[in-house]
Amino acid sequence: MLYCLVSHTHWDREWYHPAERFRQRLVALIDELLDSPAVGASFLLDGQTIVLEDYLDVRPERAADIAAALREGRIEAGPWFVLADELIPGAEALVRNLLAGRQTLRSMRATAPLVLYCPDSFGHPAALPALALGFDMPLVILWRGLGGARGPGGGVAWWRAPGGERVLLYHLTRSGYEVASSLPSDETLARTRWQSIRGEFGSRKNVGVELLLNGADHHARQRHLAEATNFLRAAAAPDDITASSLGQFAGELTRRAAVAANVPELTGELRDSYGYAWTLQGTLATRTPQKRRYVMRERDLVRDVEPWAALATFRGAPSRRHLARAAWRPLLLCQPHDTLCGCSIDQVARAMDGRLESVATQAQGLREGALFDLVGHDPEAARVGQAHWRPMIVVRNRAPRARSGVALVEVTMKLADVPIGIGSKSASDAYGVGTTAGTFLDTSISYERAESPRHYPDNDAVARFHAAIWIKDVPAYGVLSLPMDAEPEVPPTTEAVVAKRREMSNGHLTLSWDATGRMTLTDANARRTIRNLIEWESRADVGDLYTPAVRAARLKRRLRGTKVIHRGPTTGVVEQRWEFAARGERVDVRLRFVLDAGARFLRFGILGDNAARDHRLRLRVNSDVAKSRTVADAAFGLVERVPLKVSRGDAKIEMPVRTAPLHRYVSLFNAKRGATVFADGLTEYETADNGFVVTVLRAVGELSRNNLPERPGHAGWPEATPEAQCIGPFDAEFGLMLHGPRSPATTDVIERAADDVLFPLVGETLRSALVVPLPIHGVSLEGVGLSFSCAKESEDGKWLLLRCVNLLDQPVAGVWRLARPLQEAKVARLDETPLTPLQVVDDRVPILVPSRGVLTILVR
Repeated sequence: MLYCLVSHTHWDREWYHPAERFRQRLVALIDELLDSPAVGASFLLDGQTIVLEDYLDVRPERAADIAAALREGRIEAGPWFVLADELIPGAEALVRNLLAGRQTLRSMRATAPLVLYCPDSFGHPAALPALALGFDMPLVILWRGLGGARGPGGGVAWWRAPGGERVLLYHLTRSGYEVASSLPSDETLARTRWQSIRGEFGSRKNVGVELLLNGADHHARQRHLAEATNFLRAAAAPDDITASSLGQFAGELTRRAAVAANVPELTGELRDSYGYAWTLQGTLATRTPQKRRYVMRERDLVRDVEPWAALATFRGAPSRRHLARAAWRPLLLCQPHDTLCGCSIDQVARAMDGRLESVATQAQGLREGALFDLVGHDPEAARVGQAHWRPMIVVRNRAPRARSGVALVEVTMKLADVPIGIGSKSASDAYGVGTTAGTFLDTSISYERAESPRHYPDNDAVARFHAAIWIKDVPAYGVLSLPMDAEPEVPPTTEAVVAKRREMSNGHLTLSWDATGRMTLTDANARRTIRNLIEWESRADVGDLYTPAVRAARLKRRLRGTKVIHRGPTTGVVEQRWEFAARGERVDVRLRFVLDAGARFLRFGILGDNAARDHRLRLRVNSDVAKSRTVADAAFGLVERVPLKVSRGDAKIEMPVRTAPLHRYVSLFNAKRGATVFADGLTEYETADNGFVVTVLRAVGELSRNNLPERPGHAGWPEATPEAQCIGPFDAEFGLMLHGPRSPATTDVIERAADDVLFPLVGETLRSALVVPLPIHGVSLEGVGLSFSCAKESEDGKWLLLRCVNLLDQPVAGVWRLARPLQEAKVARLDETPLTPLQVVDDRVPILVPSRGVLTILVR
């Protein structure tokens, strides 16, 4: 047996210290690697390139040294930008992570080993093989999420993605990336240590080569490693131990596996290493409000920034791809599992909050600039042409199909000029909103500036209103501009919302309630009725940031009232006020049921204020789908999830959680019907007893406890985390749709509804418009079962990149359609490497997407 010894560090960028504190140790570690290189040896910087950038932030004068070390193989880094949690981010965010890692290395004229190195992620999506091959990496190395009685029984397996992509998987032993850490420089101790290491590998089936990772969390290179390796080599004879790099090990492993017989094959997501290594699936709802903010910012970039910027450039505007990368960077820095999973100290969480604010600010500016380009708005001309302003509402459609329906718009109306500087003192700050205030929702008074690149802003006091309007025929990923004085549309009578004292209906769905507030949902088209639609669950949680420890009922719930807030005809809103209280602690919640004209789904909105500790609050949404299967949205497609069956012995090491990652939606199906819950950022669900249970809030106050029956022992360094109790406001939005049994048509209906729920038509006022432009057609995707994944400018700025996912178990023919003639189109890998040419027919690109496949194309 050949054992390849690879010296490395596992670098959690922030965890029980903030990033700046860990960086001090990182600088010393890399300085030593550069100043005292080990002859013929390599050192792995944990498969991520952020450590290089962190180092160079402090030591920019050593850029040439570190670039040379990378090119010569003395240091290895990448392919990731950061070692991400892989189950909470969407697939596109993982792609951006790898693109950013490659960009860092290319700036140093270096490359990463051809390994998707995932040594400590808390589980892995089923599509990870597709992600690896999409970046030309035939090997994945991982630890958690696989192993034990339900594992493949060996260290090497083929792992196949739903779309058929297959990679080699190397599974680390129970000790993970620490199996050969701190080797002894003593003959007797080396023999003892080798027996321990050899026992780790046991008799697991392999192809004749194993990986010995010499390192641990935040460990610098071991002193006297050559001497220790010689002692271990002598103890291991006749097995062979050789000093190696990760790239060399990967090459040897893939060569041997290519000719090996009986290598097992895996499919599906990897979320089960119970009894082998802690899986830590309980982090999905830790610091719940912050996770939701992360998901919303990620979706902003993928669906409401990149497409507009790319389409504007496609139409001739200057490229914004460099600014888009800058907006992604702070979001990617939130992805490491100790950060995004919430299992870090409060200071780390506060740093993440700051990054998310940065993403929001950059996203707003990028979107505004791109939309100005698309509608032909010139801020400089507008600044000097106030007399010719023609205020308009700019409605944007964030879906790849034309849509009509309810648009949520922000209406801004000028109240007064507010000059700045000398002479501005005489201006009055007393503004009134006149008689229009009662016409709109959520009235507020603020300031708005019409900016120009060559002038000071024009500053006005404005009244802002939020309204739901009915609008028709907004082009696919396009823009429709409406003059402010245009006569508003009204929904058809058969689609309009009518709210009465205890009933709200749009002709398709009816929500009714009794005197106790008990809700009933009726679907007239499907002739289905869901009684007792929602139930609350408040339970004590004495766990930590890694593991829930849910106990008895915690807070007693009390309904304080149900009333109609808005009666239609465009949108109806019914609000319930709930109070959860016990022993001086309480949580106040406003639960709003929102029904839009023409909608086949019901929205839920939660506005809460938490003043209770050590508890978990969940909302159960009941359905009528008995004896059901659970199918959930995940990275690059759908996965079917079944309950784990774990032995009592394995459960003593770590008890499996019944919850699972929640992306855009989760569905229940039986032979006759189905139901789907959509989520705008909540990340944990459970399906049981014909219903969906969504975690709204999880409040705990310790990083790690060692006395939990659910996971005996510390999963991290113990530290109080009082801010993880999530005291203060929280919110969430999601939706429910009833539909038919699982079929290609139903899958397509659910996917379209996901866009309607999560990316509704939205609009904002452009007061400084000089002209009202014609509708702007962007890009559309046609094909039953095809899911829009992204539209972005290629990294090199030469192409418009379009990506879709086939959600069906059969090939699907489709069409990408642009609003202008095309010259060229090519299939590409996920890493944007062009492959084969595609036929172009005027403004259309016909495509054929394999069963469950991911297809990326480049057009220009």
